[in-house]
Amino acid sequence: MTQKQTERQLSQLVALVDDEPEILQALESLLAFKGVACSVHESGESLLEAVTLLEGQLWLPREDKQLARLNAVVLDMNLPGMSGADLVQALRRLQPQLKIVMITAALSDQLQARAQDLKDVTMVYKPFRLETLEKALQEA
Repeated sequence: MTQKQTERQLSQLVALVDDEPEILQALESLLAFKGVACSVHESGESLLEAVTLLEGQLWLPREDKQLARLNAVVLDMNLPGMSGADLVQALRRLQPQLKIVMITAALSDQLQARAQDLKDVTMVYKPFRLETLEKALQEA
């Protein structure tokens, strides 16, 4: 890996939002195995409190307190408080082109009711394989 690729990886990360700690830990471990840095949040509100908007881009603090550009968000549809669809709307207001992948076990009629809110969101249905999530992050 070149120095530029390493710097790019260090300066970007994926936010994970799910209210189930086991799922967050599993997603973080799987993505870390693939060299993807993650920021973990148990609610939409937690993510929104943590982000900083600079020149049209969302940034999050890394463990070393340096800011890293938010490259994508992987979130659950059913979150306590702010729903996944509501979080999508809030993120789109801040950074319209942000990559968003929603993980859900919801039935299609539930998603259809929020279809306009979920425009340009890549859906990944539970259960899924790591390769499915990787592909969704690349395409989102």
